[in-house]
Amino acid sequence: MGAGMSRILNAARSLASGYAALGVNVLYTLGSVPLALHYLPRAEFGLWFTVAQVASYLLLIDAGMTGSVSRILMDYKDDRSDRRYGAVIQTGFLVFLMQRTCIALGGTALSVGLPSLMHVPIEYGRIFRILVAAQCILLGVFFVGRIFTGLLQAHHRFDLMNYSQMAQLIIGFGAQWIAFHLGWGLYSLLISALAGSVTGFVINLVSVLRLELLPARGCWGQPSRVVFFELFAFASDMFLAMVGLQLLNASQLIVISRTLGLSAAAVWSVANKAYPVAFQGVSRIFDFSGTALGELHIRGERDKLRRRYADVLLLTASAAIFAGATMAVCNTSFMIIWTKGEIAWPRQNDVLLGLLLALTCVTRCSIGLSGYLKNIGAMRWIYFLEGVSFFVTSLLIARYVGMTGILAVAILANVVWSGGYGFRRTAHLLGTTTGKLVGGLKTAGKYLLLMAPVVALLWSTASRVPPLAGLVANTVVMGTLGFGLFWLVGLTPELRGEIKSNLRKLIS
Repeated sequence: MGAGMSRILNAARSLASGYAALGVNVLYTLGSVPLALHYLPRAEFGLWFTVAQVASYLLLIDAGMTGSVSRILMDYKDDRSDRRYGAVIQTGFLVFLMQRTCIALGGTALSVGLPSLMHVPIEYGRIFRILVAAQCILLGVFFVGRIFTGLLQAHHRFDLMNYSQMAQLIIGFGAQWIAFHLGWGLYSLLISALAGSVTGFVINLVSVLRLELLPARGCWGQPSRVVFFELFAFASDMFLAMVGLQLLNASQLIVISRTLGLSAAAVWSVANKAYPVAFQGVSRIFDFSGTALGELHIRGERDKLRRRYADVLLLTASAAIFAGATMAVCNTSFMIIWTKGEIAWPRQNDVLLGLLLALTCVTRCSIGLSGYLKNIGAMRWIYFLEGVSFFVTSLLIARYVGMTGILAVAILANVVWSGGYGFRRTAHLLGTTTGKLVGGLKTAGKYLLLMAPVVALLWSTASRVPPLAGLVANTVVMGTLGFGLFWLVGLTPELRGEIKSNLRKLIS
């Protein structure tokens, strides 16, 4: 089998298993949130999500090293007898080992003063400290497992990572259910995280061993300063971009809990549950194609790289429009039914959330491509500035404009920073012009123009009918008319033909 066909089949296999994992994630969310709301007061429910986001900030200690290890392993993976391949693995493992210690100790120390800093009510101060410390220790202990995911990613085996994710969710949900039933309260969520972490670590380790992705015997090489500085140089380029993305994706609950309270944080966490699911569904198109694009760059296939990136960008843009439109007309009705009316927010927030989803999915293709091409450059500053501007502005105005204002600030920051610069930077990396790159999205633009009146009609009538009737009607319309237009209008005839051809090959 040729390298091109192998890349296509790996991407198709990864995408198929990725959507299977996404389906399990949806089922997990549908079950876990009502389960937690049944056993926990709303304030405690919001407290846990705040703990999880606080702990996620300590993952910035990674400093881009995970992505760096994975990308540099791609340069040497075709010859596992090359001692540089083993040297990268050993050096990366030692770095992860040090970072693990920093996360565990740093999180424990940080937990002492956080309740007052986060304005956590006094009655929740003690358990908040315990949960933050325990979550950070848990993250730290299993941090070294990133070397296994780096190996799987470098060898295009996202499918195995997806199977691991499914197992983590299933076992984690079972552990959470049992712990709640035993009356462990908030600690049940910690037990769930522990069970999932152990599961993922073991499955990824077994996958690496069974595929024999480790270096050949006697070809391990040695960890060295030269390899470390190679890893560090690329990781440092990624780090500021990671900080920016963290501020954009994981600071909302911190802002809301501090300015609007824990109950508002609970509303935000539930109302936004559809966002990460839709985001993963769309972003997997690029994520599972990224290693193939990086391989085209390594092998100097520039023309093919430009064509493939244009196809991936168009497919991502049209899929993002479909997902964002569906979220705009279905999110609130689904949320009311799901939580039995306990949690709801203004319907205009659904439109802003859908718009933010579409913009973010498209603009992130730029930082993703620059990473796989090992040429991030000024992009790291753009994402960092976007994240900082969003966080500071939201913190200042959240008390006055609420969640609607936070969403509007996120949209504005994306357009001003990564939206404008990202296309120019990507065009430069691909050796083309911004006009040609944007022109490749005309097909997605036609799809957007056709969908706009459909979304406006469905959204305006949703509040006038019972939630269940509105959700069923809007889902049917989006699943038929919306998806039909996506396939017929949102994709070029050539791209439709290639997708059908590759599906037939994958099945056969």
